[in-house]
Amino acid sequence: MPSAASGAPGGATGEASGSSGSATGVAPSSGTSSFGASGISGYKAGGPGCGLAAAAFCDTFDAPSATQGRAGELNPLLWSAGRVAPQGPTGHGGVYPIGEAVIPACRAGITSPVFPDGDTLICDPTADVNSNFLLTAVASQNYGSNSYRIRQPFDFSGRTGTIVLDGTASPYGGLFGWVSVEITQDPIAVPSYAKYVNDEGGVIPQNALEVQFAGSCGGSGAMATGVGISEIDVFSNYVYSPISPPTGPCPGYQPGKMNHFEIHVSQTSLEVDVSPFSPDGKTFGAPMLLYKGPISLPFSRGWVHITAHNHASLKYSYLGTFGVTSPVDATVTLWDNVGFDGPIVTNTREYEVPDALLPITGFQPVNDPADPNNPSGKAFSTGYLAPDVATGPATTLHLQGVDLTNAAAARLALTAWYLTSKTNAQYDLKYRLNGGSWRDHPISTAEAGLLTGPPGIQGALGQVLDVALSDLVAGDNTLEFVTSNVPQNYPPAIANVDLVIATP
Repeated sequence: MPSAASGAPGGATGEASGSSGSATGVAPSSGTSSFGASGISGYKAGGPGCGLAAAAFCDTFDAPSATQGRAGELNPLLWSAGRVAPQGPTGHGGVYPIGEAVIPACRAGITSPVFPDGDTLICDPTADVNSNFLLTAVASQNYGSNSYRIRQPFDFSGRTGTIVLDGTASPYGGLFGWVSVEITQDPIAVPSYAKYVNDEGGVIPQNALEVQFAGSCGGSGAMATGVGISEIDVFSNYVYSPISPPTGPCPGYQPGKMNHFEIHVSQTSLEVDVSPFSPDGKTFGAPMLLYKGPISLPFSRGWVHITAHNHASLKYSYLGTFGVTSPVDATVTLWDNVGFDGPIVTNTREYEVPDALLPITGFQPVNDPADPNNPSGKAFSTGYLAPDVATGPATTLHLQGVDLTNAAAARLALTAWYLTSKTNAQYDLKYRLNGGSWRDHPISTAEAGLLTGPPGIQGALGQVLDVALSDLVAGDNTLEFVTSNVPQNYPPAIANVDLVIATP
């Protein structure tokens, strides 16, 4: 592994970027989205792609995008990224601070370790994967996740839709990290779950389906020989209904080798198939059925996410769990050929607020040993404070290039963190656009219930705020946040902000 630190997230210099935003999903003057258009490297729609006879969306990760945002080297027209470390993200010298990630060789010019947003890279072919592929590295400890949402909605109304991807399973088991696939009704970031207080504990979606591939089949941890499903999560109005699939076939895996995953979903049924690992990342054996059964989803159109989790890799590598003898400071996952079928939905446009990327030193993950690869505790803040209204906003954020042509509705989707408290039913998030009137978004009864727990979400919420079109202007928009009735000893924080414009 290369060891020279680049010191620069995403090839940038590490300065705060919250004062500027990037436009994604920017549309031509007709007001239609760019989905289905040609000319984006690796993107296919309307024909064969990613092993689908007719792909509505397919990304083969052929080359780094010339335009980049929170999703690193992924094309921001196609992808929204979210990062979260939900355990006390404002009490450690930063706001959602994320440290370094040691990664394997990727391509010329990329050095290890990496930091956000340089933790999401397009890599050259290797002996294990004989094509360009996506590499993601999750350095966030204690329930940290990097989640990548496809900006094009997935529609499975009246049919069984198919989601496909190739990816690497965790070689160490769920205590270190794993991958999952989610479909959420809302365009939130980093969807998670909280089965027990110490089994995850992040953003719970209002309505969603999640498939967690943290199961070790044919053994445990580093001794496992196959890929398994740890659980399937169905959410309806925040009510969590987990499904524990029976132990079934064990599609073989090897560290660094890709398996092929297929998820077939309707509102009433789910089937999950996984192939044994591929020797070269291009040729796969027949898929093996891991789960088939009924479900009940309260929606039929949503957003697909691919997520990499890091439960506590530093902690368990220090303990020598599963025979690991050196510190592991990140969950590294390889991905390729991510896609789904169905109609090409073109009635949304999105604009993102970038990560803050403020450098800090002396960062120490909660309840974890120090990272010997990072003795100075170098990290980058990715989020923003939302101070009390009496103090005023801490930062002015920008959403650039907003196209309001044929706009019918608008929403802000974001990840928020609040100190859990019995008074949280009174919490109020306030925002304003372009220096206008403050708009209130009180914590709902359901959200307040999540914050007091169980389940143990540790204060993380995925919130969606309706925006009056009259508050927006064509072009550059400013955005500010404050809170009221929220304790400020660990101040609330905001991250992963997207503006979603709907058209007819």
